[in-house]
Amino acid sequence: MTNEELVALGKRIESRRKSLKMTMAELGSRIGVAASTIQRYEAGKISRPKYAVLCAMASAMAVSVKELTGETQATAASIQIPKNATPLDVTSMVNIPIIGKVAAGLSCYAEDYLEGYELAASEMIRSGFDYVYLRVRGDSMQPLIIENDLVLVRCQDVVENGDYGIVIIDGEDGVVKRIYMYRDKVELISENPYYPPRVFEGEECERVKIFGKVVEVKRKL
Repeated sequence: MTNEELVALGKRIESRRKSLKMTMAELGSRIGVAASTIQRYEAGKISRPKYAVLCAMASAMAVSVKELTGETQATAASIQIPKNATPLDVTSMVNIPIIGKVAAGLSCYAEDYLEGYELAASEMIRSGFDYVYLRVRGDSMQPLIIENDLVLVRCQDVVENGDYGIVIIDGEDGVVKRIYMYRDKVELISENPYYPPRVFEGEECERVKIFGKVVEVKRKL
């Protein structure tokens, strides 16, 4: 971006934030950055704006990334809202990072796998836990969960029997399964009948690591 484009971007961010009566600290808190970072964006001092951060800002302020970057002249005020709808109250929402995959030993916030952010209702979030949205790959959980669905995952290493969760087997990419754990056995169940249950017994149980519990599924057509 040119200096002029960076300044224009900053003004659009500032204008939208102020229209929502949101402070820099509040916006920063919603997307996981310091208020000083928001100030630098608004002042046009970030020479290379990160797309993931712009996605987070856009979600937190209920606008599209294109509106922030000036790719469209549409504004929230010009959007026609259906008579039976009400504007989104972003104060009741939380921005959660979307990741493409998880693997053993890899931070779930690794930038290489960060696709952007998705809003989640604050009532879905428990204090004391980290959360991520994971994009589902494969068809083993059809028809309940299909490829490209977003699953909201509460990061924890223990789940109840019968819970849907993300498991990592042999350090490979995490997959969604229904989990049953016993003293010396772990069963991972797929919804798709073409995929038989995977059973690990004795020392084989060490091959399975639980990444978190699935608490919500989102699908966009």
